[in-house]
Amino acid sequence: MKRSLVHSLLLLASLSVSAASVAQQPDTSRLEALGIQVGEVSKTSIAGLYQITSNQGIFYVSEDGTRLIAGNLFDLTNEQPTNLTEQAMASLRQQELQKIEDEMVVYPSSKEKYQITVFTDTTCGYCQRLHENLGQYLDKGITVRYLAFPRGGLNSKGGQQLQSVWCADDPKKALTAYKNGDAVDSPACDNPVEKHYRMGQAFGVTGTPAIVLPDGRMLPGLRTADALLEAMQ
Repeated sequence: MKRSLVHSLLLLASLSVSAASVAQQPDTSRLEALGIQVGEVSKTSIAGLYQITSNQGIFYVSEDGTRLIAGNLFDLTNEQPTNLTEQAMASLRQQELQKIEDEMVVYPSSKEKYQITVFTDTTCGYCQRLHENLGQYLDKGITVRYLAFPRGGLNSKGGQQLQSVWCADDPKKALTAYKNGDAVDSPACDNPVEKHYRMGQAFGVTGTPAIVLPDGRMLPGLRTADALLEAMQ
């Protein structure tokens, strides 16, 4: 009798913990119906509000899944506001970029101290200027890793050129040629350009170049090698 009672209490406790775990997870069915692929879910410091990482970036959702917030969440408890959403996004960028390192077009520095990841478009003037100054980055110990981000969409001129780059036998040579205004002849192939483009959108890229630093922070626009070193040190 005593053993049976103990067993019943343990079972009840187990069920209670399980139920509590389920209750702590928000209902994400409405998000999934909108095409949002839910990844990591975590509580925020606000009761009933959860942070969700997804294929479209970071969102906040109520526990019942009926309220969605898209935007930045700030912590105002310190003297200067802290952008909690950007902190989470920086971590997400780091994690996701690690998964596609073998898809990048990389110009390595022989003096490497840092690696930057650049979302680029062959038709973007500032991207072309960054590439013209590539030697300055490499000389300063900055390895440059490129991902594709056709500003005008996948079917734009830039989109077609970027697909050609990633299908070329020598992607580095092809990328340089396009940025110099030269033609490149390469066959069509399965390529990661759309994946890079969607990832850039999820990361918050709205223009090119967009530079992701090693800690996951993202800087928009053209930056000099010295400016990047200052930001990374």
